[in-house]
Amino acid sequence: MIKGLRVMRVLIGVMTVAVCLLLVWQAVDIYRTGNRPENFSAPGVRIEQVYSRQIVAERFGRIAPAVYAYLAAVAAGLVWQAAAKGREKKPRPAVIPPAAERPAKYRTQARLILAGAAVALVVLGIMNGGARDVLVKAVNICTECIGLG
Repeated sequence: MIKGLRVMRVLIGVMTVAVCLLLVWQAVDIYRTGNRPENFSAPGVRIEQVYSRQIVAERFGRIAPAVYAYLAAVAAGLVWQAAAKGREKKPRPAVIPPAAERPAKYRTQARLILAGAAVALVVLGIMNGGARDVLVKAVNICTECIGLG
């Protein structure tokens, strides 16, 4: 039973990665489809018409069976784990050195990776026109709340 539980955990891990990849793939496909030049060449086309809720729901609806299967596998794994809880041997706790004793290079590397990812996402947002959208929303909120204008 314990070996089967390990197999279930690996299966859930693989399914987690697969569902995440499917979600990212659908999001990128929606973005690429909406960014086609023919969508914006006609006069009067608004962004709400290109990225409608119906289109997004239809695209993500395609992968709904995979998401439901993933959720069912997670639920089955939790039930199985609860049933096997008393039978599983308790592993010895691994000795993890306190943060002060760990090499500082790992913390520095993690900080650099996170900072690089943050900078990359900010640059992508600016290139996508997100900075202008945020500015417009901020101006609208300020003028409505404070009562300016």
